[in-house]
Amino acid sequence: MPKLFAILVALSLPAVALAGENAKPRGATETAKRIDAELDAHLTKSKFVATAKADDAEFLRRAYLDITGRVPTAKQATAFLDSTEADKRAKLIDELLASDNYGEQFGRVWRDWIAPAELPGDVTGGNQPVQATLNMGKWFAQRFNAGDGWDVIVRKVLTADGTLKDQPQGLFFSLVGNDTGNPTPAGAARTVGTLFLGMQLQCAECHNDPFKHYTQADYYGLAAFFRNVSWKFNGRYFDAVGEGELAAGTGKAATPPKDNAPVGSITIPKGALKGGGKIVPGKFPEGDPLKAASDQALRPILANWLTAPDNPFFARAFVNRTWAYFFARGIVHPIDDMRDENPPTHPELLKLLTEEFVTSGFDVKHLVKCITLTNAYQRTSRPAKTDAPKLVAAFGRMPVRVMSADAFYDSLRLALADPNLDIRNYDPKEAQRFGESSPVGTAYDEFAKLFATNEDDATDFTYGIPQLLALLNHPKLRTGGKAVDDLLKTKPEPKAAVTALYLSTLSRRPTTEELDEATAFVLKCKDGKKAYSGVLWMLVNRSEFMLVR
Repeated sequence: MPKLFAILVALSLPAVALAGENAKPRGATETAKRIDAELDAHLTKSKFVATAKADDAEFLRRAYLDITGRVPTAKQATAFLDSTEADKRAKLIDELLASDNYGEQFGRVWRDWIAPAELPGDVTGGNQPVQATLNMGKWFAQRFNAGDGWDVIVRKVLTADGTLKDQPQGLFFSLVGNDTGNPTPAGAARTVGTLFLGMQLQCAECHNDPFKHYTQADYYGLAAFFRNVSWKFNGRYFDAVGEGELAAGTGKAATPPKDNAPVGSITIPKGALKGGGKIVPGKFPEGDPLKAASDQALRPILANWLTAPDNPFFARAFVNRTWAYFFARGIVHPIDDMRDENPPTHPELLKLLTEEFVTSGFDVKHLVKCITLTNAYQRTSRPAKTDAPKLVAAFGRMPVRVMSADAFYDSLRLALADPNLDIRNYDPKEAQRFGESSPVGTAYDEFAKLFATNEDDATDFTYGIPQLLALLNHPKLRTGGKAVDDLLKTKPEPKAAVTALYLSTLSRRPTTEELDEATAFVLKCKDGKKAYSGVLWMLVNRSEFMLVR
């Protein structure tokens, strides 16, 4: 593909072929040092002074929430804080990446990046694939924990064939299709562009994009690879996917797409503003038209091109998106708008990380380790006196972010020792008396809706009166849960008990002032359960608990 190779060279992007056929990853520690060198040079040039290194408690809580999606237990926090090992931070990162919670967290992250805020459903708005979407997240979790490379994972998504029972990742096509869950070539093209290539192709759906060099031929050329994806709506699930007439052995009746264009091409819908009815050949983004035999399935062809080590877009898009997950903004920002007119703030850094990711075999854990070992990731989020307004954007200070709904829910359940935590405002005994309707979703569903965050900006605090009233007033949070019952069984000294509650929620020991104030409150209260429940209620309602600092 000469054109792709020219683009690759022009953008100075890394590829195994350019680095040598025997290129090997530098290693996480060496890569972290190089990342810091690039960032420090940029900070010096900009006359910015980076903030200090985060203390152990701040780093501990941040690493747990980012890598495993929950706060540490009091025991885990104590072990780390009391450790005198010089390399305890690196060891903690290895420990967290080795836990199943790592895959579960990144599975949830990718589930949320794929799934729309409002899940598709039938014409009445019901029968939404809630459980199927959760199952897709669990599938991603299994793949991350199994150590599959990102290229392998994406290939399995794009070439999924069968029912959701056997291929949970096949829901991807329904989630990015239309509002009734029908997979559409246009929806698949749009989402593959943003998620896997870092390209905003959507403006070329109806006409050539006047602000970018993408044309309708680019958009529908990519859509052509998904033209034969078929589907079948079945109760609360969307049975996908298949290659329509090219599918083999699924034994499932499905609705084939209606398009008389030759295989390997697609007809632009008549509803498009421009080009309606025109037949467009399949083509790779910014590449040449596809030349496929009529008996070939199309999605594997795309997957081969997309996940190739010398693809100039695939690895770079993942690296940029992963960096943004940890720093709340990408090296290219917005993260899905990677084009010449929107250059990276740190081009050499992006090149370095992309090269390391490719040569590691698209190893996601390795990339996460490279990032979290850096001084940049381990800086404090506390502003300094000379803190420049743009210091966070220059990666000289860690931003303060809002916990995702999943991480918040899991951290609350852990702090209260209540795996079945339910803070829905519904009392079955009183419902009929006051004409109260029953909740639509499960305890998790309703919590996730209430505490949903801004997917595009983790620093945006979107909570308001409904969220804060739920935290302040719900009896499940006021009574301390099993956590306080377990604490009372040990008959602890008040100061030790207060310290344990701080460790289990804020992942740190209380200051002298905090300890004295909380202990005085406990001693004045004759009811031990009420006293410690009050302390725990105070801690989970602090902004420090719900934020990633």
